[in-house]
Amino acid sequence: MVIADDESLARVSLSSMIKEMGAPWQIVGEAANGEELLTLVAQHTPDIALVDIRMPKLNGLDAVQLGKTVSPFTKWVILSGFSDFGYAQQALALGVSAYLLKPVDPAELERTVQHTYRDNKEYISLLNQQFENNLSALCNGLTTIEHEEQDSLLHRGSFLAWTFHVDAARPASQVSDVECELYKDLRQSMGKHLNFGMNLALLALQNGELAAVAIWDADKGEEGKQRVYDFFGETETIISRYRTADMTMTVLQTGECQGFKALNERLQQLQQWSHLRAVCGIGRRLEYAELMRVAQMPDKPEAARLLCDIGNHLQHLLCLNYHHAVSELEALLQKSPLFLSEKTKQAVCLFISIAIGIHLPENTTAAQLIAALRQHGVKVLRDLNKKESASVDLVTQVIQYIEKHYMDDIGIGQIAGQLNVSANYLSALFHKKTGVMFVKYLTRIRMHKAKELLMNTHLQVRQVAEQVGYYSTRHFTKLFTQTFGTYPSDYRKN
Repeated sequence: MVIADDESLARVSLSSMIKEMGAPWQIVGEAANGEELLTLVAQHTPDIALVDIRMPKLNGLDAVQLGKTVSPFTKWVILSGFSDFGYAQQALALGVSAYLLKPVDPAELERTVQHTYRDNKEYISLLNQQFENNLSALCNGLTTIEHEEQDSLLHRGSFLAWTFHVDAARPASQVSDVECELYKDLRQSMGKHLNFGMNLALLALQNGELAAVAIWDADKGEEGKQRVYDFFGETETIISRYRTADMTMTVLQTGECQGFKALNERLQQLQQWSHLRAVCGIGRRLEYAELMRVAQMPDKPEAARLLCDIGNHLQHLLCLNYHHAVSELEALLQKSPLFLSEKTKQAVCLFISIAIGIHLPENTTAAQLIAALRQHGVKVLRDLNKKESASVDLVTQVIQYIEKHYMDDIGIGQIAGQLNVSANYLSALFHKKTGVMFVKYLTRIRMHKAKELLMNTHLQVRQVAEQVGYYSTRHFTKLFTQTFGTYPSDYRKN
């Protein structure tokens, strides 16, 4: 918030009222004239500006008119000691949010700024939802960055992203429940940190992993970046609640990168490197540079992949796959000096303890590790009688679910929880059996249903979008155009 009034006592009074409101307002600057006000607005792009009409150099109404071009999303509250209706008419014509008469009543001021801020936050949330839709479509290959305008923040913005990985010796349904709770906690946290000049998004990546992505406009100062880092700071606090004696959460970080192309490359790389946590140490944040270094080491990536496969096979009770992966790991450890590194041994033992449920002594050898894995596998999987067609049945159930619920807000994580498997496993299985990622398959179904509605009904394009699960007509139109090469309205005419 900024305050503009040529009377110092008036500024002191307003500042005092605001500080006594009990809300987390931050007064980033005070101006004694219209020119100073414009400088502050350009520098801080505030949520709200309280502006006196009668000021030297540039009066309040002229300053508002110029300020709207500098900071188009700032809300303006006019303060005046004059009750002349002409001022109110001019203020309303400029699109100010409120017009208060001096002396300002503290209760009236509080009601006004709260109402103004609420409206502004709703608009910020709306813009952020559009950003999240665009980013999800881009990350899942439904649209391309070349179709975004060149001056778009997606091209020139600064990005930072985290991906989240739960490791626990628990049934897949319980792991899915944890991932859903994390999503809810992060979604709630996002609302507190959103502001202009930055955006936040929660995405399901192509392999089912959850990612939190942030972008800020470096051209608008450091405030957007600071809010991004505040969000991730709170995210770290949220994650700590999910780290217990039998479960932990690991974060992979992209680091700061410029533009969507760089972000997308790093996200795709992190998906390929996610198994490296088994040899780097779970339950902490792993930087992109560290993962890159480990990925280039001999044998470590393969050992990490096998360890994660063993955990996944156990979680989904795939007996033959489990024992085959253990045998592969045994062969690798027999020829590799992997266990000569005490740090790597500790990381592997920690992973096996948390993700598989086997507690090994500190001086464990490679042979003892393999023996423990085999013994544990026999114990857990002894009486299992899985049908060979189980994986095919899972994919069939997913397809049937999409056919029935394509118009709803559905995701691979939600379906995985109902089928008692993890999102990563179901996403990979669906891709393997159908040849297409879940999000693309869902979008394809929705687009073909939209074609049927455009041909066979008189529904408006907006109504068609809602009927197939999109509440942003703009986003629906973009996907339809990408899929069929024509706008929905033109398709109907043709």
